[in-house]
Amino acid sequence: MSMAIVNCSGNVGKTTVTRELLAPRLPSMLVRQIESTNTDDSAGPKVEVMIAARFDELHDELMRGRDLLVDIGASNVEEYLNRLNGAKGAQEDYACFVVPVEPESKQMKDSMKTINMLADLDVEPARIRVLLNKVDLVRSEDREITLRRHFWELFELHERERTFELNQDALIPKNDVFTLAAAAGRTIHDIATDGVDYKVQLIDAASASEKDRLVRLVGLKRKALSIEPLLDRAFTALMAGVDA
Repeated sequence: MSMAIVNCSGNVGKTTVTRELLAPRLPSMLVRQIESTNTDDSAGPKVEVMIAARFDELHDELMRGRDLLVDIGASNVEEYLNRLNGAKGAQEDYACFVVPVEPESKQMKDSMKTINMLADLDVEPARIRVLLNKVDLVRSEDREITLRRHFWELFELHERERTFELNQDALIPKNDVFTLAAAAGRTIHDIATDGVDYKVQLIDAASASEKDRLVRLVGLKRKALSIEPLLDRAFTALMAGVDA
């Protein structure tokens, strides 16, 4: 059931998607980051950082049945995919490849390049899963219209080539809760499900600093509880039909 989270572009939310969407809903899976250096200081599950040159070691784990979420850093994507190209059949070690996409022009072009590279590796369309990330939804506008306006190049590629899965429910809205949760050293899932009523604690708080801390936690929990169902829906849509 291993999955790779991949995009040739940086700043599309690969690590956030791994930490906030996938890892909490696939708790039996270990997280691996393929980076040139160990730069991970995020909240969430324990992460082991690997350089792309440890390709054989990683795929030994995959072949032995270790279920992994492999977050491939932008600086290593092309090297890693080239290694997949040089080891025929290695791409089959993954149940699917998740490609987070955001609306910015450069990131969109890099995302389409990533999809094309995966298709060139003979990864079947059903195993290339696009996740629409940082989507600025408009309440007064039909969602499909909004998505097609922001991601029109991606929709055109999908309609023309059909080389990947594009589910309009597999989306994460733009929200500051991701930054706030990371700054607090927590995940949204942890905050939403910790069972703590911070508002009750606030009533009994003795010091001004403690009240300030709890006020921040109350606000953070409210945002976490609001977005958690949207993440659940995005996960369900993203994983629909994945062969476990």
